[in-house]
Amino acid sequence: MAGSEKDVNVMADAAGPLEHQLAEFPAGRRVRITGHRGGRMLRARLLAMGLNLGREVEIIQNNRGLIIVGVNGGRVALGRGISQKILAEPVVPLLTDQRSG
Repeated sequence: MAGSEKDVNVMADAAGPLEHQLAEFPAGRRVRITGHRGGRMLRARLLAMGLNLGREVEIIQNNRGLIIVGVNGGRVALGRGISQKILAEPVVPLLTDQRSG
């Protein structure tokens, strides 16, 4: 399978059924970053904030203009525009109580 680093790190049109913009998730939700819609500069900026691919973060606050996510024991504030470029999927909690017996 041939592909460049850009193909792996930037998923512009390959969103899966559970994948949404970070801006779409409500406060209290844990999500895993799966990609972003942007170029090298955006990727570098996200990496500097600890928002690399595969990272699990918690949506602390999501209101009209600002999203605050918990990452690496800290918090990162994101504007609406950048949060719409980050793709994520919900982290499904372990289902330990689904069946008894």
